[in-house]
Formats: sequence, C-alpha cells, structure tokens
Amino acid sequence: MKKTILLLSGGSQVAQFMLQVLAGRRADLRVIATNSIADDPGLWQFDRVYLVPTTFADRAGYEAAVANIMEEERVDVAIPCRDDDIVALAELVERHPAYRSRALCGPASLARMMSDKLESYRFSRATGLPFAESFDPDGSESAVDFAKRVGYPLIAKPRDGFSSKGVMFVDSDTQLLRALERSNYVLEEFLGDPKAYFDAKRVMIEEGLPLFYTLHGIKHSIELMFDTASRPASKVFATYNRQAFRARFVTPNTEASTLALGQRCYDILSERGWRGPLNVQCQLDRHGQIKIHEFNGRYGALVAERWLLGYDEFALGLKLFAGIELPPSRWASEPAMKVSAQLSSRGAHPRDVAVLQSAGQWAATST
Repeated sequence: MKKTILLLSGGSQVAQFMLQVLAGRRADLRVIATNSIADDPGLWQFDRVYLVPTTFADRAGYEAAVANIMEEERVDVAIPCRDDDIVALAELVERHPAYRSRALCGPASLARMMSDKLESYRFSRATGLPFAESFDPDGSESAVDFAKRVGYPLIAKPRDGFSSKGVMFVDSDTQLLRALERSNYVLEEFLGDPKAYFDAKRVMIEEGLPLFYTLHGIKHSIELMFDTASRPASKVFATYNRQAFRARFVTPNTEASTLALGQRCYDILSERGWRGPLNVQCQLDRHGQIKIHEFNGRYGALVAERWLLGYDEFALGLKLFAGIELPPSRWASEPAMKVSAQLSSRGAHPRDVAVLQSAGQWAATST
C-alpha cells in the first residue's frame, strides 16, 4: 500500500521545491495537499488537493479540516510548508496527542517562538545564542538609546513576517519614531555593512531610484534535523545564499563558526524537544560576527538546492517520521558545488479550479 504524505499549503514555494525533490521518486507515495486558494497554479502536481480555511481567519475550521483529512486519508506524515502552518499543526498535536507521531513539528511553545521575531530574540538571549540585536519594548532601554548603541541603519520588520515582506530600513530618529508606531513590528540591527546601505541611498538621492535593486547580503543558512525523540539526526549542513534579482545562488558553507553555531542550536533545541527540520537564517554583523536573525521550524525554500548539494533532508525526514525509503538520488554521491534557483512557469486550468472550489477537493486522474 502506498504511503500518504500531506503537505500543508501545497501552493507555497516551499511545497513546490519539495515536489522537485520528489520528482521520479514518488511511485510508492500518495502526495496530497491543503491550500486556502483554489486557483493557485502550484496545486496540480499533487494526487489530491483539499481546500481549507486560512489559519488566520478561521483557526478552528482549519484545524477541523486538517484533522478530518488526517483521518480520512490515513496520512502517514503531515508536513508544514509555511510558518503559520507550523504553529497550527503544533497546536493541533497539543490538543490531540494521537497525531504527534504523524506531525513533522515540535512543541507549540517553540513553534510560536519561531514565528515571532521578538520572541526569537528573547529566546536567544535566554539561551546564549547570538541573535541580531533587537529593541525590546519591555526592556529598560529606550528606542533612541538602542539606536545610539547599535547604530543606524536599523531594520523594522513584522514580528510574524516572511520573505522580507514589509521590511523597512530606518536610518534616523524621525524614521525610528515612525517605525515604533507600526503595530506588530520589531526593530533589529542591520546585519551587514552600513556603508553599503548609505552608499546605495546616496546614489538614489543623487542619480535616481533604480528599477531593480537589492540590499540582501550573503546569508549563512543552517539546516538541522531532529528525530522523533528530538535527537540530532544528521550533521550540521550550511550554505551561503546570494540573492540576485529573481535568481538565488547557493554554495556549501564549511566555516567553523557557522557549523559551531549550528551545533549549539542542536544542543539547545534538542533539550527543549524540537522534532523534524529546523532552518536557522544567519548573517555576519558589521563586526564580522555571525548572528541569527530568524528560525524556521520547517523545511525551507532551499530544500531543493540542498538536495542538489548532496543533503537530502526531505528524504531523511520521511524516513525518520514515516519509515518511507525514497529511491536514492544521484546527487547524494555526486553533489553539485553550485546551485541556482530561478522562476518557472505554471498554470491553473479553469476546470480544475472549478472542481476544487465547488467540491472542496480535487483529485488527479490518469490520462
């Protein structure tokens, strides 16, 4: 009998990269998905898709829908693909412990911490992990004093944000005070070279605003995997990630400081019961010290790139949590040394969308 894996938010980019990793290796699997948007172009490579409420608008309805799918489909493992899916799945397991063995996530308290940038900072401070300096409104330091100590520019970002949406640079006391008026925002130090920021701003003022530009630095991405008993299940795997307009370039990172930080994260999160994948996003600060700026308790957008680099984390998770042995990949023995991710084209057929909207589910048919 085929094993069934459930991807929560199947239309997401993360889910699409997982399907890439599974290409040619899913003959013994049923790969099904949930999604809250019926006309998402990324849904039509699954065996079945269920339309579910959004986690924010109807958490109870979402939880009931996922629980029903888990039962009716006899799901072997449920895999969150977005940050809010992690929290929702962890809370579902907290209320229904019978699902624990089939859920790729850890305790709800850790899931909530990872989904909140300020709580991630507080957690890191309490556990001794180096995290981007952040303004804590409950602390004794004023925002102005924080800015003087850390230095401009600062980053203002949504506490529950993702994919750099809503992120702003702040480089004056006036902008700082405006940033403090935004609800659900946190102020962080800029991990990078301040000169690069101010040089870019000067060019914009003197010459004009470029149509395309980015101030993304080189990220140090750390990937960990915890088994069902919260023990480290693989070595620390790290990469350098460079964004260049619509493309992403990824190469292996073997820096001792990065790998040591990954091991510290293993020790701390293992002790606290995390299960499944953990992605730790880092960058070097203006003094050249590596610091964390985000935790993601799920497979990240680089799951396909890491697979091409020889780290098949998706296959490892399926083996650990569902006993699924995927066929071996050539990349495990002959890994690439440089990988890029770029745009691809997909479409949603109107008839398929109509079926999903009217019936609440869609299934692939043999042709």
